[in-house]
Amino acid sequence: MDVTVVVATFGDAGWADTARRRAVASARTLGVPVVHVHGDTLHGARNAGLERVRTGWVVHLDADDELEAGYLQAMGRARGDVRVPRVRYCRPGMPPPAAVMPRVAGHRHVCTQRCLPAGNWIVVGAAVRAGLVRQVGGWRDFGWEDWDLWLRCHQAGACIRPAPDAVYRAWVRTGSRGRYSRAESLRHHRAVAAANGVPAP
Repeated sequence: MDVTVVVATFGDAGWADTARRRAVASARTLGVPVVHVHGDTLHGARNAGLERVRTGWVVHLDADDELEAGYLQAMGRARGDVRVPRVRYCRPGMPPPAAVMPRVAGHRHVCTQRCLPAGNWIVVGAAVRAGLVRQVGGWRDFGWEDWDLWLRCHQAGACIRPAPDAVYRAWVRTGSRGRYSRAESLRHHRAVAAANGVPAP
């Protein structure tokens, strides 16, 4: 693929060290351009990284996550403007579990882009056309900034399809931004829903 991997970090400098050891290291083994930006905010760092992308596609990778071998080849075989990987949710000291395709909370079926107004099922590391991300305004400052981006891609008419042979390795940590309480999750959901004109609980 004609793709760049962007790793964005913010805040404590320790996150930049984590990114270099894990995310950046895993991306460099794939033989494509890798951009690492450390900024004051996550969305600001991601947008700064996007400005440096000169390829047709971009993959955003969280600092403590990894792209497994064959990730980009699998993305290249897939279809769509946004190509969604399976996710292997790993915990330190535990054997790696099977990779799964995430679902919107409460959904029991295989989710498609029609599910996006109800909630997010697309990991941040989906491969997306760089021009599409720019077209919809880039990353914005939300607790669930990935759902906000994918919703805007969907509303812009993008084709969002699974790439089940690509596996994103997400490391689960206590206290991470993605492990919000029920009340926090509801607040973030309502904020993104209101900004994008979709129903909110």
